[in-house]
Order: sequence, then C-alpha cells, then structure tokens
Amino acid sequence: MTQGPHRPLPRAALAVTLGATLLTASLSFAAGNGGAGGDALAPKQMQAGPSLLETGKVSPAKLEGDRPAKGVSPARKLPARPEPKVAASETPTASPAQPPAKVALPPALQQQIAARLRELNGCRVQVARDKHVPPAQVRAGAVLLRWTIGPDGKVSGVEVVEQTPVDPAVLECTQQAITKWTFPVPDNGPLPIERHYRFHAGK
Repeated sequence: MTQGPHRPLPRAALAVTLGATLLTASLSFAAGNGGAGGDALAPKQMQAGPSLLETGKVSPAKLEGDRPAKGVSPARKLPARPEPKVAASETPTASPAQPPAKVALPPALQQQIAARLRELNGCRVQVARDKHVPPAQVRAGAVLLRWTIGPDGKVSGVEVVEQTPVDPAVLECTQQAITKWTFPVPDNGPLPIERHYRFHAGK
C-alpha cells in the first residue's frame, strides 16, 4: 500500500502537544526539588535550616495532651517552738569536809594535849633507827592532826595530813600513836580536836 506524502500537523494540535510537554517538565522539577509546597522533611529542606551548632539550643519536645508545667512553690516555714527550760537540780551537793568548830578547852586538857604532841617526835627517831640513819635524814616536816575525844575519853577518827613532805613510815607511826591516847571524859559529849605539829631533828 503506497503512503501518501507527509502532511504537517495543524497549529492547534501542535500547541496542545507543546503544552503537555511543558506541564510534564514542570511537575518533574517540582517533585525533584520540593517546590514551593514540597515536603518539609525532604533532605534538601532539612539542610536549608540552621544547624544545632549555629543555634546552640534544642527545643523541648512537647507531647499532645501535656499540661503546662507549674512552678514548685517553696516549702512553708513552720513556727519555731520554744525550747523547754530545764530547772536546776534541787539535789543538794555534798559540801567539802569542814574542820571541827573550835571549842574553848579547859587549861588542864590543853596541857595534856601539848605533852602528847611532844611525844610524836619519837616516831621520827624510831623510823631513823629502823632505817639505820640519823633522824635528820628522815623526812618529817609539818602535819595537820585531827581526832575526836569520845564520851569514854578514848580517841577516834584520827587524821594525819601532811603539809610538807613527810616519810610515809612517820605518818603511819603518828596515826597509831594518837589512836592509843586517852583523855579525861568531856563534859558535853564527843570533843573534836585539831592541831598543827612540826617534827624536829632532836630526840
């Protein structure tokens, strides 16, 4: 079958074909570059925005339905309670031992006490003999003597307190000697006595 000579397309058909070609090219460009109304998550769109290094901020994620955060109110201060007052203890404290009250002694009793005190120097001599040394080498200075004359005239509660260095053997001898003393019976019951005494080197 013999074909006839090629006839050119009418102008109207050529215009339609050209328009369709331009429309197809326009849609292809929009799909590849995101276009004005393209997807915001497309790689090119994400790269177009500022980076984290540029802003230095990360916006907080917010979930739907979350209530806005409320500030925490400071804790309420409780009123200070007064400290209970502690009353001072009413328990009486033990007072230090007081020396016996001085009582006027009869002259005869005072003479007896003075004579007995002179006998105490024999303790220093006795200790020196036991140690085989002269009495001057035995320490025996001043002492405070306390004792009580009982209703029967016997001595009790003997105390020998050294006021200067005294050999312990001399102190013991002195206490034993005073314990053996006897005096006239006091008129008004037990009679406390206190005397100071100093040993000497001679007999």
